[in-house]
Amino acid sequence: MFNDITAFLNGLPKTTLYLGIAGVAIGLLLLSHVLRTRRRNVDPTPKPPRKSTPPAPSSTEPVKPVAKEGGDIRTSGETTIALRGEPAQPVAAATVSQPPTIVAPAQNLAVAKPLFQSLGKRVDVDGPLPRVEAGDLPFADRSDRMFGATTPVLAAFLPDSAARREQARRELQNAGYFGPHALENLAAIRYFAMIAPVILCGLGMIFGPPQFEIYFLAGLIVLPILGWALPRLYVKGQAAERTAEIEKGMPDMLDMLNMCVSQGMTVQTGLARVNEELHYTHPALHKELQIVTDQARVGSLNQALDNFSKRVDVAEVHSFANLIGQTERMGTSVSQGLAEYSDSMRAGLRQRADEKGNSAAFKLLFPTVLCLMPAVYMFLLGPSIVEMTKFLGRDDNTLEQATTIMEQTGRANTRGL
Repeated sequence: MFNDITAFLNGLPKTTLYLGIAGVAIGLLLLSHVLRTRRRNVDPTPKPPRKSTPPAPSSTEPVKPVAKEGGDIRTSGETTIALRGEPAQPVAAATVSQPPTIVAPAQNLAVAKPLFQSLGKRVDVDGPLPRVEAGDLPFADRSDRMFGATTPVLAAFLPDSAARREQARRELQNAGYFGPHALENLAAIRYFAMIAPVILCGLGMIFGPPQFEIYFLAGLIVLPILGWALPRLYVKGQAAERTAEIEKGMPDMLDMLNMCVSQGMTVQTGLARVNEELHYTHPALHKELQIVTDQARVGSLNQALDNFSKRVDVAEVHSFANLIGQTERMGTSVSQGLAEYSDSMRAGLRQRADEKGNSAAFKLLFPTVLCLMPAVYMFLLGPSIVEMTKFLGRDDNTLEQATTIMEQTGRANTRGL
């Protein structure tokens, strides 16, 4: 069966085969885009359950008023009327013929409209408002788009789940890409890096020489995979380097901040002053503290530090934001807390360095065994192997001649004696 399929594919023209593969790929991309759009348009808000209507009371039983939050209760029996904002007043007794009428207040009937409805996001009225990113605003700067107006179109052809999009956004922020459309640029670059090799290798298979078809076919399979994976790996590498740099600069920043706070400065003023000294020694931390000071001027220091903790995925940054917030809530000494935390952070960094140093000997064992030992074996056993090869490669005539020479030498020695 496999031979029949191979013969059938070899019988097809190369142009038809390439166009079929490209058509299937484009169809799958369009289908994923349509499914993603349809899933986005589905209303995720569950419908409230229907409330059962209470049965009407009999004409012989008195009607009891039912109180509700913010509602008016009116009855026609021998009871009282509980109006919103007014004391209960007696009502003359009468024959009850209708159930109590509950008049809901006007503010409960109003339907809240979702914020930024034009952006295609639904807002749960009962829950908290979702976090709005810079790129979601209608007045966001669009000059950072790498491919211009076609950037969102290219990014839409590479759909992804919400969890992976949030993870990619955090990696971009850790790597230092703070543009409002950084996530769209990454998705557009990945899609372009996938589709460009497909087009080029396809053209090479159609118009290129036949002896290079196998290389174009291999590139048609391997290059799109590399184009999909390499941009994300590059961003992850940059994020790891930048977070490591921020982690190394945190103890120095805490020491300088402790000096500023102990001399009477506030935490916000101390951060602005310390940020001036970190411009050349720790540029990544300087950039982050600059964002913190700018946000603290607009809002509050707690909000700025909370955004700093969400933006940088470093354990020391999370602990620093929690420390400042806790000292402000509890009223404890900020200077003492910073001094103790800087010492503990340095101890932790020293322990990590010792751990890496101790594990280096074990990690060097595998390169030593795989690379050094074969060379040692070749150096020691090489001459023996050469001599053994020469000895085993001798023919019978050579051995007979050697035996004859040895016998003649023995006879000569015997005559001399």
